[in-house]
Amino acid sequence: MNALAIEIRKEKRTGVMIVLLAVGVLGAAYAFVNFFVRKDALLNLPLPPMDVLLTQLYGMIMILNMFGIVVSACMIYSMEFKGNAVKKMYMLPMSVSGMYFWKFLILTAMLLAAVVLQNLALTNIGMTELPHGTFEMSTLVRFAVYSFITSMPVLSFMILISSRFENMWVPLGIGVAGFLSGMALANSKIALLMLHPFVVMLKPAVAMSAQPDNNVILVSLIETIIFLWAGLWMAKHLRYE
Repeated sequence: MNALAIEIRKEKRTGVMIVLLAVGVLGAAYAFVNFFVRKDALLNLPLPPMDVLLTQLYGMIMILNMFGIVVSACMIYSMEFKGNAVKKMYMLPMSVSGMYFWKFLILTAMLLAAVVLQNLALTNIGMTELPHGTFEMSTLVRFAVYSFITSMPVLSFMILISSRFENMWVPLGIGVAGFLSGMALANSKIALLMLHPFVVMLKPAVAMSAQPDNNVILVSLIETIIFLWAGLWMAKHLRYE
């Protein structure tokens, strides 16, 4: 737990924890503004009200979350590379792979906080603005969990990339390239493209139904575990030169 406390203090100094909280607030504000501006047009779409609430508002929220993940993952290792700090840690009585895991856990918790804030806004909109009797809390909770799980492959992938490159612009560029290529490929039905973590994260945004896709969930969990395991293994066995 001492290692976790140290990591939390470090991330407070880098501002990483503020990034995803700000994304959560911005996403919630966007949901309110977008719905009230487009309320009549949205409710007239030939979709069930819950599908309108979740799928039509989630697109921009997802983009905010994605860029929040990319930026925070790039920032979270920037301090470790300053003054060759990460290299000196191998001489200290601490685990570099443990440091990697706590960073992953902190970003996961902050992403979860952002998702909760955004879905509280969607809950408020659904309870007050959707036609009477059409709001379903269980559907919203399932979609919130679904959107969180499908975000985890990008989070675990970006932390892995960030931990391997001292120049922060490299993982940032990879993140932007992942977003652009994911946007281009997200609507494809080719199953092999699900290997692309950004495509997986985009799946809830391009669907016309709020019903979670079990195949996408399974792929998300597998990719998250693989990227996390790879990052922990590299942190332990591939020392920084």
